[in-house]
Amino acid sequence: MRSHFALLVVLLSLLASGTALAAGDVQTHPATTDFVVGDRSAVNETPTNGTTIQITPRANGDAHWNVSMDFSLHDENETEAFKRLGRDFKQGDSSVGFSAETFRDIAKREQAETGREMKIRSVNRDYTVSNETGMLTLSFIWTNFTRVNGDKIYLGDAFLLDDGESTWFRSLSANQNLFIHSPDEYEIQNSNFGHNNGTITLSGPMTIRSPTGGGRFIRVTYAEDSRPVEQSTPLLAYIAGFVVLVGIVGAGVYAFTQRDGDGPGTDSEHTDEEPIPSTTPDPNPEPEDDEPNLELLSDEERVEHLLKRNGGRMKQATIVKETNWSNAKVSQLLSAMSDSDRIDKLRIGRENLITLPGEDVTDFDDE
Repeated sequence: MRSHFALLVVLLSLLASGTALAAGDVQTHPATTDFVVGDRSAVNETPTNGTTIQITPRANGDAHWNVSMDFSLHDENETEAFKRLGRDFKQGDSSVGFSAETFRDIAKREQAETGREMKIRSVNRDYTVSNETGMLTLSFIWTNFTRVNGDKIYLGDAFLLDDGESTWFRSLSANQNLFIHSPDEYEIQNSNFGHNNGTITLSGPMTIRSPTGGGRFIRVTYAEDSRPVEQSTPLLAYIAGFVVLVGIVGAGVYAFTQRDGDGPGTDSEHTDEEPIPSTTPDPNPEPEDDEPNLELLSDEERVEHLLKRNGGRMKQATIVKETNWSNAKVSQLLSAMSDSDRIDKLRIGRENLITLPGEDVTDFDDE
């Protein structure tokens, strides 16, 4: 059995102690936090609002750590004192707040215990002041913190010491919380603790025992998330439904514009210029004396037949009556025939006079 690891591997030297904030120096105080600015002194009996540790494993075996401590700031003196402390902490003062070196020592020992190469990298130290609260935050990446085997990730052995007989993470004090999040696209398959939405939450005070100590030890197994993707199918359904809707609406509009005689009446003076597709004139029209089969004629040919039968000219309203077509359809049809020089249109009063090309309209009698 390897020799017991020294107390240097205690998680954080400040987790169970306060921090003194003074105008000129910073020192550790076991029970209180003293704020001294000039001749004013304020004592906060509760050193911190709480300490929070968040561990987020990754699929490659690394884990992102975020360790933060909150301080209550009751007045401007305490706020300014904390800002000085925060600047020292951010610049790397090892005597202030959390130390990345503590975790480096632990990782060095756990590398020997687990056989995985471990490093503490991407270290970031920062502080914030907001809503009468100051926060010191240490974040870093702990490489190979978990063991990866196929599609499984195992968390727990990096907490063990002495061949699994003890653990360096032994307890959480009051106002201390530990959150262990699931890796992206993984779910918890097995755990010694309960979880909610993939996050294990442990709150102090509590003791975390080793496997041989009879208590519950932090041990979690993650597996690749087997739940189906819920967004892709509805999205495709929405797209397909939209395409079908557009097709139905388009077909309805087309059918409405093509149907005969059941559309609403339209004043011809507002619709004379509405174009519709024209058809090629019949190169061999029926003789005037012969009565053709109207069902075999195109709309344009039927109009020409009516004009020939009525001396080459008719009122537009008469054409509507004779054909039993809607005002809108007749107006569009006559406009298209006029554009192709198959008829002539002449506005007389409130009526349109429709004639075959070259027809004399000087003797037209507006009844």
